[in-house]
Amino acid sequence: MIALMAHLFRAAPFQAALAVLLGLASGGAAAAMAVLISRALQADLRSPTLALWFFGAAAAQMVLRILSETRLIALTQKVVLDLRLSLGQRLLATPQLRLQQIGRQPLLTILTRDIDAFAGAVQLIPLILGNVLLTLGCFAYLAQQDMGIFLWVLASLLLGATGFHLAERGPLHRLARLRGHIDDLYIHQRALIEGSKELQLNHRRGVQFLDRILGPAASSVAREYVGAMSSYVWVTNIGNSLFYLVIGLVLFGPTGLSGAELLSVVLILLYLVRPVAEILICLPPLRQSAIALGRISQLADDLPEGTQPAPEPMQPRVITLQGVTHSYRSDAEDGVFTLGPVDLTVRRGEILFLLGGNGSGKTTLAMLLCGLYAPDQGSILVDGVPLADAARPAYRQAFSAVFSDFHLFAHLPGSDDPGMRQRATDFLHRFQMAHKVRVENGCLSTTDLSTGQRKRLALVAAYLEDRPFYLFDEWAADQDPAFKAVFYNDLLPELRARGKGVIVISHDDAYFGVADRVVKLADGQVTGGAA
Repeated sequence: MIALMAHLFRAAPFQAALAVLLGLASGGAAAAMAVLISRALQADLRSPTLALWFFGAAAAQMVLRILSETRLIALTQKVVLDLRLSLGQRLLATPQLRLQQIGRQPLLTILTRDIDAFAGAVQLIPLILGNVLLTLGCFAYLAQQDMGIFLWVLASLLLGATGFHLAERGPLHRLARLRGHIDDLYIHQRALIEGSKELQLNHRRGVQFLDRILGPAASSVAREYVGAMSSYVWVTNIGNSLFYLVIGLVLFGPTGLSGAELLSVVLILLYLVRPVAEILICLPPLRQSAIALGRISQLADDLPEGTQPAPEPMQPRVITLQGVTHSYRSDAEDGVFTLGPVDLTVRRGEILFLLGGNGSGKTTLAMLLCGLYAPDQGSILVDGVPLADAARPAYRQAFSAVFSDFHLFAHLPGSDDPGMRQRATDFLHRFQMAHKVRVENGCLSTTDLSTGQRKRLALVAAYLEDRPFYLFDEWAADQDPAFKAVFYNDLLPELRARGKGVIVISHDDAYFGVADRVVKLADGQVTGGAA
């Protein structure tokens, strides 16, 4: 809980302090109620004044707890919102290679499950703070009633806390392992959803996937969760039983207390059972949230700051690659594929085709051209000037791209432009998509379409961006023959006529004549057409 509180106080010190003080005040009011109940049971102390104090304390406890919890709910959502946006900014500022190294699924798990676990655990803080103060208040009253019994109960609690700390090591280790198994399970669940068509076409393969892949992963999660939570159940229930042991010793042992005093002490001990039990019950989600917060903090430390000012877009006319190389892990015998060294010039007002077999380096070269990868060696010249690393974000703004593994956003670029809707609608008509999709409040009415139709919508977004250079990675592969001809014979020449530089990765040899130049790659080397 200390880590959670520290995070809240760093994010919003005043609001966190207010929520904590209200929670403590609520616990103080609950402790006062316990004392007042104990005194009211003594016949000679009953009075209307005592009744007023009791009902006042009950009302104060309710109001203070409501205020504490609602304040903390608002604070938690503010912190979670800031956390999501901060991580989003960091992700956008992170080089693509680093994002690929981390992996999509771990990133998605941290941005969803871990943040939700953190937010859920924070809601327990008022309950814990109130119960802690209630316990302290009851202990203070016990000390006033009988110091010997107070020391006995305190020793029992310290013994129980020590035993709990030792017994918790196993569950904590299992919770850490559980978090790793959850990553694996989410990966397989995503594969089940995205590959459902293939698994339905091959029943045996689907059964094997469930039995050998998804089933064991889900079993590992269930096993670790049951093991960790069962251990906590044992530990918390044994801890609760200590109170009943103490109550029994007070009731039946030689304490020397009178009937009224004995009743008062036993009542306080019974009153303590609930808050201590609630504190123990809160520990597992708190531990899980601590693990989640650790993963969130680790991700934030691994990613660069995302608060840089928006780069001023470049408007280059000529882009030149000189001796550019880029290496990455592959399935080759030595485990490394190297593109280059590449010498290549790309100009506005021309259409450049990139050709080559699978694994020849076409997409890697396109990523280098767009500035999404940085060269390992060599340099990129923008209108004759070497591109510095600091200028790479501004350089990327010169490109619009539709990659082969593109993501179609419902939100269209330039939605704050009053004329965007009409331009987008015109493009939808031109790309033969107006009967399927409308533009509503700057967004596409649907993206649930075939791959070819979704690519046309991605083309609409690229046209709306109106950048100096366009990159199309196997864009026509999913189009019908009629629109494929429109793309090559009409759209590409029109972009060239508008002074755009067009880079097309394609295998459509029937349309190679559309290109001004054709650059061929084989095994990472340019074999022709680079000038």
